Amino acid sequence: MIDENIDFCLTQDGSAGLFNKEVNDIYHSTYGAKAEALEKFVRPLNLRKNFAQKKFLKVLDICYGIGYNTKTFLEEVIKLNINSKIEIDILEYDKRLVLISPFIKDNIKTDIISYILFKNLSDIYDSDMFSLIDLPENRKFLRADLRRFNKKILSPGYNFKGLNSIRAFLHNIYYHYVSNRNKKHLKCLKNNVFKISTYFEDARKSILDLSGGYDIVFLDAFTPAKLPTLWSLEFFTRLYELMNEKSMLVTYSNSAAVRHAMIEAGFFVGKIFDKHGRACGTVASRSDELIQNKLDDYDRGLMRTNAGVYFRDKNLDSSAEEILREWEERKRSLNLPSSSSFIKKYKKQREDRCLIL
Repeated sequence: MIDENIDFCLTQDGSAGLFNKEVNDIYHSTYGAKAEALEKFVRPLNLRKNFAQKKFLKVLDICYGIGYNTKTFLEEVIKLNINSKIEIDILEYDKRLVLISPFIKDNIKTDIISYILFKNLSDIYDSDMFSLIDLPENRKFLRADLRRFNKKILSPGYNFKGLNSIRAFLHNIYYHYVSNRNKKHLKCLKNNVFKISTYFEDARKSILDLSGGYDIVFLDAFTPAKLPTLWSLEFFTRLYELMNEKSMLVTYSNSAAVRHAMIEAGFFVGKIFDKHGRACGTVASRSDELIQNKLDDYDRGLMRTNAGVYFRDKNLDSSAEEILREWEERKRSLNLPSSSSFIKKYKKQREDRCLIL
């Protein structure tokens, strides 16, 4: 448990996930938090083809949570031996989730990633955070090897001295994971420069202050119907302004309303498919060349129905209730066909074409 509103859970691939009682939504897919990050966020980037030659990569991770998208991205960077300078901006409302993320039982095989995260987050840790990590009810969701390091700081008689204690903690992790015994990891640490910055506020406010130049954007907010604040036309318009020409935004959402908002914001938009050939997300880019799987007639048709009406948030400061209320009123005034009637008509047209053939 993080607090009374957030509980840990184990997903089917053995990685730990979270459930938010206040929003009544999970942070990750039940089939596997790590598997979802790889399938829906990292593999669609095709890092080797699209980004491996860049000397500098700038990443924006919106709704970082406990870090699966960033950690899986870094794991792939190391696996592919990409020697870029990497800068990651983390947007997350709940600071505790970010701080506990290096400890999570996450199925990340490349141990240097814990060190990279600790090193970049070290100045915002405190003794209360280490106590949270040591709570008995949290232990089965956290990595045992890192909890052992944590015990030293929590041992009787240990004098917690803020940053000095964190540095000692980092030294232990460095010795354990990044010593000369592990030359591949050490080589990676020398070849890459990793810089991670954190923003702990409403992501809508954060994106107004960011300087831009992003190559990769992960958008992993709660589902649009439950939390529409990060899925509006205005939000995507600002993301478009912040991204480079040859950049990619990836998200798990298949929503027609989300895709419609992306297109209205100026993006080229396509689909993400899982290993079984099922649509499992959406990719957007300022460059049509980076869209591998284009939207088809069915996808574009859905956007012209009630399901394709996107959210509006004119000043990026409306409450979720206000956004949903305006959205419902606009849908009624537009009087568009329902998605169910469109789907029925589309299927009938396909059947008719098949009969003719």
